[in-house]
Amino acid sequence: MQPDIDPSKRLNQVAAVVTAFRPTPHLVENVSSLLRQLTTVVVVDDGGGPGFDHIFDAAATAGALVLRLEENSGIASALNAGIELARTKPVDYIITVDQDSLLTAEYVRQLMEAAESAVAAGVTPGLVSPARIHGNPVKTAGSKSGVQLGREPIQSGLLIPVSTLDTIGNFWDGLFIDLVDTEYYFRALDAGLPTVLADAEFDHSLGSLVDANIWGKDIKFQDQTLKVRIAASWRYYYIFRNRILVGRRYAKVHPGWVAGGLLLDMRHLLLVTALAPGRAARLRSALRGTIDGIRGRSGKAHLG
Repeated sequence: MQPDIDPSKRLNQVAAVVTAFRPTPHLVENVSSLLRQLTTVVVVDDGGGPGFDHIFDAAATAGALVLRLEENSGIASALNAGIELARTKPVDYIITVDQDSLLTAEYVRQLMEAAESAVAAGVTPGLVSPARIHGNPVKTAGSKSGVQLGREPIQSGLLIPVSTLDTIGNFWDGLFIDLVDTEYYFRALDAGLPTVLADAEFDHSLGSLVDANIWGKDIKFQDQTLKVRIAASWRYYYIFRNRILVGRRYAKVHPGWVAGGLLLDMRHLLLVTALAPGRAARLRSALRGTIDGIRGRSGKAHLG
């Protein structure tokens, strides 16, 4: 059961949108943590299918508004649906959160303070991101009027002013997953709305670590097996397809980013092909994504 919450300590001008797909019971803990900070928390079930009713019912019992989508429509569409529901409340900011992200007790307030400080300094924030994720500093983009700016924030833990949504619209749902947050960052930036960094941090998992392996033999360094971070094989379809789709949209204005992103993706693919199992499936997925990106295909792909 969720502990008692002092309503006077919760922010009512911020609503959280939590996207979930076949979640574990940890979702309820994360939602309860958000409800200690906020009045409104929307949980979107992105069409995960049967078997998860008890988790979403528990989230609703904890105090969240639960929106159940009939089919898996992707992170962008789930966010858009959740934002639409959240905006039926009189809120000024939306914070987007993944199902497995646990925000610290003062996290939302820290991002709000960064947004307000930026406005006071004459900088209109398009997005507000933490300065650190899991102990690692995020990419920076210099400063303006003493306000620290960031580059390409991840979607989870991201504070979005409603004014940004009104100016540049919703997330690009045709991407389905991957680069959804990056595309939104560039759209805001090109509208004159930079990303502001807050002195805040939270834990978030990025991919899975597997043992580095070549020809069936683990690779060791100082008696420790090396680890390689990979995504699920099907994700490489969206990584490479969306890199091309987003690259086409921003190549004229941000050619350096487009070229650099393609090179980084290729380097990662070469690394995991050399060192991680599942090589054939990963390469097939990346190749198909590349072809569909060149053809301009978007939306959910049938990858069975």
